[in-house]
Formats: sequence, structure tokens, C-alpha cells
Amino acid sequence: MPLTPWSPWNLWLTPPPEGVLPLAGWTHSLMFVVLFCALVDFVKLLVELLGRSEERRFSSDPTLVTAVIPSRNGARELPATIGELTRFLPPERILVVDDASTDDTGRVAAALGCQVHRFDRRKGKAAAVNYAVYRVRTPYTLLLDDDTRLGGARIPTSLLSEDGFDAVAFHVLPDRRDREGARGNNFLGALQRYEYGKSMEIGKRFHDVTHSVACISGAVGLFRTADLNRLHHRHTGVFQAEDLQRTIIQLLDRNRIVFANEPVWTVAPATLRQWLRQRLTGWYPGLYHQLANFIRLLFRKGVSWRLRYEMAYNLYMVVSDPLKTWSIVVIALTPALRWWGLVLYLTYLAFEVYPYWVVRIPGDRRRAPLLVLLLYPIYGAVNTVLRTASIATWFWFRYVTGTMRPRRGPKDRIA
Repeated sequence: MPLTPWSPWNLWLTPPPEGVLPLAGWTHSLMFVVLFCALVDFVKLLVELLGRSEERRFSSDPTLVTAVIPSRNGARELPATIGELTRFLPPERILVVDDASTDDTGRVAAALGCQVHRFDRRKGKAAAVNYAVYRVRTPYTLLLDDDTRLGGARIPTSLLSEDGFDAVAFHVLPDRRDREGARGNNFLGALQRYEYGKSMEIGKRFHDVTHSVACISGAVGLFRTADLNRLHHRHTGVFQAEDLQRTIIQLLDRNRIVFANEPVWTVAPATLRQWLRQRLTGWYPGLYHQLANFIRLLFRKGVSWRLRYEMAYNLYMVVSDPLKTWSIVVIALTPALRWWGLVLYLTYLAFEVYPYWVVRIPGDRRRAPLLVLLLYPIYGAVNTVLRTASIATWFWFRYVTGTMRPRRGPKDRIA
């Protein structure tokens, strides 16, 4: 008699009949793990959706602010970035650090009236920030990427000057610079805008309640200049997740970080290759670079439960992502388990329905295209696989090429 697969439902109740090949017991243990991970993800989403804050009110006094823009080969992006920034700040209070660019970055910034400093040898974004902040004379510093557009966003200085907070995160959304606005973006851009929107409208507004926003995006953030100067030596100088590390250093110093729902636009990867490179070599290796800091925050006295919960979830991701990735591979390669793929897809799709209803494009309040909702569970699964693969990337950068080895020191303060 030929062997045929045994149904996983029947395997829970009775042994397989003669001539039927049962699925290995470990596959069912794997399904338990997958369902447990799905439950954890659902609980996290539910907790954050129900615990969000109201939008903060504030006033803006740009005379208290200097903008710092670290840039490498940003000649193409800088004119539009600085053009929008000069609506708020005079060019003499815009400080551009040219990190050994091979294009006309320095000349472009100087022609626009900005203060320009140049590194003859490439030192990295963190070093450029540390160098510039030492030369800022205003109480507050706006850190800004060279491809970030402020648009109509206000600089929320009263949150620092009157309300006593220490740093402010903005509502950052991806956009393609060459299309002038969100409406012209491609489908990959729509996926990223929804991804960013969830992080802002749900994640950051959840942590805003206890002033514990865990990441001020590298695209833009408002800081106390004195804090950036006092804490600069704690940054490892590594590019990957340099913004996450700078934020966690602030939180370890017991600083209070809040969220201002002011939309700003940053250039997003426009092609799948660019997107893969961003995640594999930029974002996710930095997650592993911060594991020790996650643990420090998790067990630090006086830390809010929301921040502990975020750090615990980050550590959980490090453990669960390989299990999830393995389960994706097993489900894809095991014909009798492939129907589990549909079950998991529908489960995560159900998780997305309410966030999809909540997350809107600031300004016109549009939702993402419906196809974004339908494909987002697959997009999330691909991100999980990339986070797992980034363990190898981190190891390569940290121990083989050495590009992620700490390189902090006083040389950050000199050209």
C-alpha cells in the first residue's frame, strides 16, 4: 500500500492507520511555537492600540534651535532639505558636516549660506553629529538627515523649554524625493508608509504616555544641546542603528522623550534591492548591536513599565525571529503543513484590520491602499526573515570587517 500523509488534526487524537505516514511530532511542537508567537504579537498590538496618548499641544520658538545635518554625498538632496528648513531657521544656524563626500556636498551647502565643516577622511554619521553639536550655541539642536523634508512641521520647542522634557520624536514618513509628495510613490513606498505609520501612530504614541519613546528616528529629532554634548562619549560611533543607540543613551540617563505628531518626510528605498540593503546592512544589524543596552534598560530602576515591556519585546524578537523563520521554511517545504501557512496569513491579516483603520496619512487622513492590508502579513514575514539573516550580517561587520566595532573618542570633536 502506498504511503500517504496523515492529517495533523487526526494526529492529536489517534495514531495513524497502517500504511499512513505520520508527520513528525516536532512539527506539531513547531506549530505550538508559531501560534504562541502569533498570540504574543497580537497581545502587543492590542496593548499598544488601547494605551495610546492624545496628541501633544505645544508652541514653537525656532530662535532657540540650531539644525545639524551630517551628510555624505548629499549634494542632490540638500537644496530641497535646506530650502524647507530655512522657512524656520536662518542659514547661519544650519550646520552641515560634510563627511568626506566625493560630490559637491560642501559647496552646495555653503552656497546656500549654511555653516559647513568637512572631514577629509570618512568618520561616519555619529562622529559628524558629535563634531557639530560641540559647535552649537543654542539650547536646542535639531538633528536632521540630509534627505529629510520638514514641510509644514513645527519645531516643538515648548515641550523642552516649558514642559521640561528632554527630547522629542517627530512623525516620520517615507517618501520619494523625485516624485514630490506621497501621492506619486510606488507600492513599495505605500507598504513602508503604512509600516512607519504604525510605528508612529501606535508605537510612539503608546510610549509617549510615560515619556519613554524608545527611538528618535535618525531622520529628525529635537534634543537639548547640553545633553548631546554630555552624553556623546557613550555612543559607540557605529552607523547601524545610531539613532536607536542615541535614544537609548538618553533613556539610560533617565531623560524623558516624548512624541510630537508633526509629519516630516524622508526618502525611502524605491526599489526592492535598496530596501533589502537598508534592512540587511543598516537597520537590523544595529538591533543586535544594542542587545546589552536593551538588557540594561529592562532592569534599570525607575524605568516605566512601558519601556521595560518594549525592551523585553526586543529581546523576545531576537529569540523568536529564528523560530519564526524556521517555521516559515518548514511550512513552505512540507506539503502537509502548507495549509498552516494560510491559517497564519489569515490570523495576521485579522490582526492588521484595526491598525489599518487607525493609521492614516497625516494631513489628508487617507488610509493606505487596500492591497497594502492584504499583503502586509507577507511583508512582515519577509522582515522577520531579514532580521534573522542579519545575525550573520552583524557578525560579519562586527568581527570580520570591523566596521561595527566601537570607535568612540575625542577624535569625534576634531576634523
